[in-house]
Amino acid sequence: MRLNPLSPRVLLLSWGVALVAWPLAWLLLAVAQGVGTVIAGGGWIGFAAPMGIHPWGLVNEPSIAFADTRAALLLYWLAPPLAALAVAALLPPLLPVPPSWVSEVAVFQLATASAVLGLGWAPSLGVVDGPAAGLARFWGVSPTLFVVVAAVLGVGVVQLAIARLTGHLWTEPGGPRRWRRLQVALAHTLVPAAAWGIAVIAQGWAISPVAALAAAVVLAGSLFGAWWWIPSSPLHPRPHLRWRTTVVVGALGVVIFVVAAWAGAPRRGHGTAFVWGVPGETNNVRPGMAVVRLTPLRAPKRPPAR
Repeated sequence: MRLNPLSPRVLLLSWGVALVAWPLAWLLLAVAQGVGTVIAGGGWIGFAAPMGIHPWGLVNEPSIAFADTRAALLLYWLAPPLAALAVAALLPPLLPVPPSWVSEVAVFQLATASAVLGLGWAPSLGVVDGPAAGLARFWGVSPTLFVVVAAVLGVGVVQLAIARLTGHLWTEPGGPRRWRRLQVALAHTLVPAAAWGIAVIAQGWAISPVAALAAAVVLAGSLFGAWWWIPSSPLHPRPHLRWRTTVVVGALGVVIFVVAAWAGAPRRGHGTAFVWGVPGETNNVRPGMAVVRLTPLRAPKRPPAR
């Protein structure tokens, strides 16, 4: 019997992979900001990925006036949502993966998490201190407009991941019927989203109603895609999946999610800055962040003996 996205072992595998993919998609927002600043001529010194407020790529900015430059607009303020948009839009239709269910659900969960978290959950969290606040301050962009546009883009791109995964329902008699497609969207997206929300609440973060609403809108977009689009059949059906693989991936996912939850928990009411570089005069480490050094500071060089 061929497996499909509604088979119990595939569904459990997808949830296990989501425990890795959703924190990875969240970290991607900080990585994009750090890499973008390096391209602009600055230095990347660390990251902060609190689950209840907007993540940051911690950097030494190229200059004091960097924040209101055109380079900062694309490579610093817009880098997180653009990276999320790129992953959600390009992975499902373009990424060739090995013929396995692990790789297939990994593409789905990473693309879906990028849309839900990167374009739904994160933008409104940055209204007070984040990309939305920076765009409003330096470029006069309305935070409401930024949040709405990001959510609309999330609604659009999340359907690509749904279309790819539901295409595997062609192995079932009758193919990808509408009710089956809706079941796939509900089962593969709502459980990871609920796990993320529960983790945020358990950590003690205050849930932003706007962030929750925007993420829910993107999730609703996945249901709309499942209801409206009839997917094409995949060129290569996924092979058999061993229960052992599902269990191992699930256990690994739990470990990684616990580590991500620890890194994203509030400390003194703020996020934690994980730093490997030396903050300079133009660093963007947020006030109140607890700083955890990932590498020891270099001892100061002694002047040569005379």
